[in-house]
Amino acid sequence: MRAFFEALYVIVIGLGLGGSLSMISIQDNHGFGALSLGSWTAWPLAGSANADPYTRAKVAANAEVPLGAAEGIAFHARSDSEKQPLRRECMYRLSGTTPPGRVWTLAAHAVSGEGLTNAIAQPASLVSRSLLRRVDGKMDIVVGPQSVSGNWLPLSGTGPFVLILRLYDTQITTSSSLLQPDMPVVQRVSCAS
Repeated sequence: MRAFFEALYVIVIGLGLGGSLSMISIQDNHGFGALSLGSWTAWPLAGSANADPYTRAKVAANAEVPLGAAEGIAFHARSDSEKQPLRRECMYRLSGTTPPGRVWTLAAHAVSGEGLTNAIAQPASLVSRSLLRRVDGKMDIVVGPQSVSGNWLPLSGTGPFVLILRLYDTQITTSSSLLQPDMPVVQRVSCAS
């Protein structure tokens, strides 16, 4: 009887450890099929039949519907330019340029995947067509809970979040190559303690 419980113990530990390591490997998958540019990471082949098994597992685990290569690409930022996790109670400035595309959206999501809303229950998102740009064509977007003039993505609450920049009808991914585009820099401006 003791041998049975020892075997059961080993099986339970093995399943728990194996399951945990599997979840870590698919959630923090930056080595298999990922394109990392500064704070931003994308999985260009996530919506194609050529996706690697880790990318497919990540899509399935997150219950995502990825953009197909002909539709566009989604970049995720979980940290700022100093590698600090993004927090809803902090203020951030996104500056620079976005890769070329017909249109893009910028949205704030909880780490678990659902879209965030601001204090008046509106989705925390921006669309490129409503963006104010500087004279040189570059952009500045402030993300955080305090209102500012210009481009502002309002957030409310506390805790970590993810920025998702979706580019539609873009040439970043093609069937023959991946381009290395310039991405906006995510800098922390201030943070409420």
